[in-house]
Amino acid sequence: MHNRLAVAYVDTPLGEIGLAAGEHGLITISLGKRLDSTLPALLRGRHDDGRGKHDPSRLLEQACAEIVEYMLSAREKFETPLDLSSGTEFQRTIWRRLRKVKYGHATTYSELAEAVGRPGASRAVGNAVGANPLPIIIPCHRVLAAHHKLGGFSGGLSRKRKLLKLEGINWK
Repeated sequence: MHNRLAVAYVDTPLGEIGLAAGEHGLITISLGKRLDSTLPALLRGRHDDGRGKHDPSRLLEQACAEIVEYMLSAREKFETPLDLSSGTEFQRTIWRRLRKVKYGHATTYSELAEAVGRPGASRAVGNAVGANPLPIIIPCHRVLAAHHKLGGFSGGLSRKRKLLKLEGINWK
């Protein structure tokens, strides 16, 4: 378990976004849900190596500033350290690959599966994308269904449309 945890909320064009950080990085971003409903599950079973690296409050300040800049089209890449220890190794592989999908570009579940060397694992990739604890920063909104059709999004399709529009990404 984390020695220290910090939580913040920021108002955005997508509505209120909740963020939580621990000493190892940003843990979660919640779109449209209060953190008290999602944070306990993320904290269960975490692997803490006992080495605190960051001040959680400073991490939150940085993450909030970066999200505001992103919403103002003044940031394309996030620098806040992330703590992905809530995911399985497969999920973390997918999440790391997602971070390589550049601003203004989209991918599909099948393209993502191929990129991680698991062709034919689109459904498993979709499950990993859906379990992403850090939407926006890990840009799961950039993943489209087959034939570049709009697929699901944990924050809701209206938020996904807004994020895609912000980045100038077209879908069918």
